[in-house]
Amino acid sequence: MLSCEDDLIEKAAHGHQHAFQRLWEEHHAVAMAAALRLCHQHALAEEITQGAFLLAWRGLPRFQQGSPFRPWLMRILYHHALDVMERQHVHLRPISLDEVVELERQAQFDASVHPVMDLQDLVALREELRQALVQLNADQRRVIALRYGADLTEADIAQVLGWPIGTVKSRLNRARERLRVLLTSERG
Repeated sequence: MLSCEDDLIEKAAHGHQHAFQRLWEEHHAVAMAAALRLCHQHALAEEITQGAFLLAWRGLPRFQQGSPFRPWLMRILYHHALDVMERQHVHLRPISLDEVVELERQAQFDASVHPVMDLQDLVALREELRQALVQLNADQRRVIALRYGADLTEADIAQVLGWPIGTVKSRLNRARERLRVLLTSERG
C-alpha cells in the first residue's frame, strides 16, 4: 500500500512539479535546519538546501519506491553540503549580525509563547552552544546535526553517513557527553 508521500514521490519522479513542491514544503524546514547546523551560515545553508532539493528532484527517478524520503534527502544534503563547504573553504566562525537579528525575531515570537528568556539570554545561550559544538570533532558534529537538526533516527543517520549503527550510537553518545561537559564547565 502506497502512502501519500510515496504517491507524491512517484508523481514528482514523473515530472509533476506540484507533487515535488509538496515534498519541498514537507521537508524544507528540517533540511534547512540540518544545513544550518552543518555550515553555521544562513545564506550558505539556503544555498545548500536548494542545491540538495535540486539534486533530489533530478535523482527521483532512481529513488527506491517505498523507502523513507527524509533519510534519502538528508544523505543528498549532507554530501552536497560537504562539497559546497569544501569548494568555498568554509570554516566555523563567530555569530554574525544577521544571526543576531534572526535570533531577535525568534525571541520575539518565543517571548509571546514562552516569556522566559530575554534576547540577551537567548543570544548568550545560542553562542554558548555554538562554541561547544565547534569543539566537537567533525564526526560528532555530523551526528549531532543529523540527529537534532534533521531529527533523524540513529538508523537513518547510519544510512545517511554510510556507517554501522553502532558507530553512530557511540559517536552520538560521545558527542552528547562532550557537549554536557563543555556546557557545564562554561557555566561552572
